[in-house]
Amino acid sequence: MNNTATPRRTLRRAVKGILVRGISLSLMLYVLFPFLWLVLSSVKLPVELLSRPPVIIPEKLTFKYYANLFENGSFMTAVWNSLIVAGFTTLLSLVLGVFASYVFARLKFPGRKTVFLTILGSQMLPQMALLIPLFILMRMTGLLYSFQGLVLAYITFSLPYVVWMYYSFLQSLPHEIEEASRIDGCTRLQSIFRIMLPLSATGLTATGVFVFIGAWNEFLLASVLTDSGSRTLPSRISEFIGQDRIAYELMFPAGVISCIPVLVLVLYFQKYIVQGLTEGGVK
Repeated sequence: MNNTATPRRTLRRAVKGILVRGISLSLMLYVLFPFLWLVLSSVKLPVELLSRPPVIIPEKLTFKYYANLFENGSFMTAVWNSLIVAGFTTLLSLVLGVFASYVFARLKFPGRKTVFLTILGSQMLPQMALLIPLFILMRMTGLLYSFQGLVLAYITFSLPYVVWMYYSFLQSLPHEIEEASRIDGCTRLQSIFRIMLPLSATGLTATGVFVFIGAWNEFLLASVLTDSGSRTLPSRISEFIGQDRIAYELMFPAGVISCIPVLVLVLYFQKYIVQGLTEGGVK
């Protein structure tokens, strides 16, 4: 009886393993197919891009259009503009969000819950609803078509997200740790930098990665609040769409280039992202 059950159990395990691997491989191909298509299309000739039926594997690889983009001064300026704007947005959002989250998580004051819910509720406002007010405000303050104005506009939407995320990380940390540091002589500010930040570094890293990706990929505000000299990468790529034709041979390589910083960032901080997201949900 046992001798018969053992081969059957082994067979079921083998079949289950094959099914799991097959489903996992299918899902992976489904998720990666758009990116693989983007990469393959970026090295095709224009004739192959518009051919019917579609050409999946190009007959001849061409990197001429990558070279054209790197030689294009306005495109490379847009790349640097996106790095500057996304970097400052992430840095300022994290600095302001850390202190704001600490206030809501550790201090007691009248109206604390109301203010906190108001900040979180601001995330429900779509960008389109605030686009015209932001445009008027930037024009009145002289920040229109500048990096400073675009960074402030991005912080408007990223700061509530940072407060919400980091607040959950702080809530998962025991109050006794901070109280012990205060007994040992740390001020509240020293307790934040020496105790709270190191313990929640993974969560803060994960939050910063998502803020950077959001600022890097943002299109609507960048298209309205910037001019030709301060364009970011997404709005610059949209200029390849003209009235007469769409420059697919430039859009595909530009799309690959725009994906590289995000991929590098996510792959480098992958461990911290997974660990940070799980830490916030333990409470």
